[in-house]
Amino acid sequence: MAGKINRQTGAVAALILLSLALAACQPVTSGSGALDSAVTFTRPVMAEIPTPATYRIGINTEVTGTGAQIGDLSIRAARLAIEEINQAGGVNGIPLELVVRDARSNPQTALEQYRQAVAEDDLDALLGPFKSAYGVLIVPAHRDTSLPMFIGATNATLTQQGVANLFRMRPSDRLTAPAMLTFAVDKLGAQRIGIIHDTDAFGAGGADRIVGELNRRGLRVAARLGYTTGAKDFDTLVQRLAEANVDAVLIYGTNQTDVGRLLRAVRYWDLDVPIVTSPSGSSTITAYVAADAQDDIYVTLDAQLAATPRGREYLQAFDQCFGLSPDTYIAWYYDAVYLLTNIWQKHPDARNEALSRLIRASAFEGVQGNYCFDAAGEGLHVITLAQMKNGQAIPAGIYTENGQLVDSSDTVAAQRAACLPETAR
Repeated sequence: MAGKINRQTGAVAALILLSLALAACQPVTSGSGALDSAVTFTRPVMAEIPTPATYRIGINTEVTGTGAQIGDLSIRAARLAIEEINQAGGVNGIPLELVVRDARSNPQTALEQYRQAVAEDDLDALLGPFKSAYGVLIVPAHRDTSLPMFIGATNATLTQQGVANLFRMRPSDRLTAPAMLTFAVDKLGAQRIGIIHDTDAFGAGGADRIVGELNRRGLRVAARLGYTTGAKDFDTLVQRLAEANVDAVLIYGTNQTDVGRLLRAVRYWDLDVPIVTSPSGSSTITAYVAADAQDDIYVTLDAQLAATPRGREYLQAFDQCFGLSPDTYIAWYYDAVYLLTNIWQKHPDARNEALSRLIRASAFEGVQGNYCFDAAGEGLHVITLAQMKNGQAIPAGIYTENGQLVDSSDTVAAQRAACLPETAR
């Protein structure tokens, strides 16, 4: 690292970077679907603010394609952290730089861009796949790579492959699926569970875990129905749920627009049963599509951001910078950048395996709560259930692994407790 960064020119580089970065922090005026740049990409890679004297953080996300809305918000969350840090002087005078790779809303392209990023972009860390469909391809490829990679993809198998330099910044399906089922059965009294899910790695993996939890309780799924990403018509699936006489519907959906359309179909066909969704149900993008069909559903959340001072500061800063609210599960990008910064402040030359060891040993309190990484690379260890009311998520419970209800209404405190050694709890 020391050879890469010229510390005598770091202050000058930071000033140049700052002037460019501040120009990027502008409110959005062209609607919620606007991309984060008016630039038409002729190549699928972009270094936002090139300078040789930086810590380079890559991000592999959807700049174009069907997932561009969430990709846009993801880039904004990472940029917000980088701009705040650079404005405060960077890391000991050295600025951060964001290098964007466009997955083009295609898993195979995401893998190709990952490989090119590792080979060509001279990165210090990578913000990797948000979606499990991309993660199932990228994570195995990362096995022999020394670059630390953070992921938001929640498929439980991703951190069970022995990849030493992999760190998950969101609660996995090992938390989410059991919590959804436990809440539906224990809190809502449901016995005939209907599951509808995306057939990709995220949706199918989550549905499998729900079925496993049902079997563990001696219950059988009343109906399990799948759809493909980007589906437009959910009427037939909703009618089949009604015919199965379900008394609760659990939705494991990847794309927020899909979940929004599904919620509208459920309400249109007057399937009047409780609905519990994966985090996509709480999304602002889902709200744009579903409108009042989102009201009263129950959702899983990575964290209750508005309930903590740090979370509220992040929400306010995002709104002030970009003129819109962040989505419910992109805060991990922001937290990952700050986690890296905290480590580099104390260990400025940490890279590769040395940086991964420091990440694994760190206990970092971000806007989503307290991160502590176990041997598999899992950083968060609780999941929040909430009910949507007029676009707001009202807390309904906090759960740990295997759907265990936590005796706390404070997500951060519950996460902090989950990080304690077993003997100290």
